[in-house]
Amino acid sequence: MKKQSVSANLRVVWFLRVVLLLVMGLWGATALAEAAKNDDPHKVVQDVTSAVMEVIKGGEKALKENSDEYFSRVRKTLEPHVSFAFIAKSVMAGYWDKATPEQRDQFTETFTRGMVETLGKGLANYSDLKITTLPVKEDISNAKRVDVIQEVAAADGTSRISYSMAKNGSGEWKLINVVLNGVNLGKSFRDQFAQAMKQNDNNIDKVINTWSQKAV
Repeated sequence: MKKQSVSANLRVVWFLRVVLLLVMGLWGATALAEAAKNDDPHKVVQDVTSAVMEVIKGGEKALKENSDEYFSRVRKTLEPHVSFAFIAKSVMAGYWDKATPEQRDQFTETFTRGMVETLGKGLANYSDLKITTLPVKEDISNAKRVDVIQEVAAADGTSRISYSMAKNGSGEWKLINVVLNGVNLGKSFRDQFAQAMKQNDNNIDKVINTWSQKAV
């Protein structure tokens, strides 16, 4: 797949096509909770990839019949392994310190909901992809941050996804960023937020409301 340029529609276009796959390496049922505490984030990615492929079977039908219930299931499976709060803070960048606690909470919730719904919709339509987690090539036993690489084969080509995973204070591996075919999605989101601030006269509430509308 050819690298695409980043645009204001990145959240919809890329997430529905390829970036939705980031969750396949990060979903975790309760049975996988202990796996996240081991010293091998690659195994975490492999285990939860297998788990999510089972979860999304019939996702398109579930989305049509009861979207609220479907998104609730998606969120409950995502949250244990995706640090939405960390990503939301990173997206706001310097504006995080200027925001009130209420604004921070509101944006984190808005961002999380938008990610869950966009990814959930995409996952419902992409259950037949071939996903390969590349093996570790170095000693990571003492590492606090590791990049796990997956290759995703689809009808229109193969994409390469790098998951930046960091070990938190509890010893759990959490997703903190994704690089898709060389494009840093964390930076793309930060650029979108900064641009929205400029367009809305640095009014954080307006930006959050605008982001909220995009998330629906």
